Amino acid sequence: MATGRSSFAKRQRDMAKKAKAAAKREKRLDKSEFADDPDSEADDSSATLSNDDVMARIAELHRRYDDGEMDFETFDEQRVELMAQISVD
Repeated sequence: MATGRSSFAKRQRDMAKKAKAAAKREKRLDKSEFADDPDSEADDSSATLSNDDVMARIAELHRRYDDGEMDFETFDEQRVELMAQISVD
């Protein structure tokens, strides 16, 4: 019967880990916005993107991961967020 407790605890750890990663990502994005050109368009997660835009961002994300610019955890989190924005008609 210990499997019930361990899965709940694991889920709690995973949720805490995701929350910490999201806070870290937000902090990193805030820093990068100030470092970039002020005329550039900032990412707004509340804005709806077309499927083509989302796919372009996913392709760019894969390129950055393949080039070693980010670790797998960051890549996977951002990929999941982008995949959630794809609309199915």
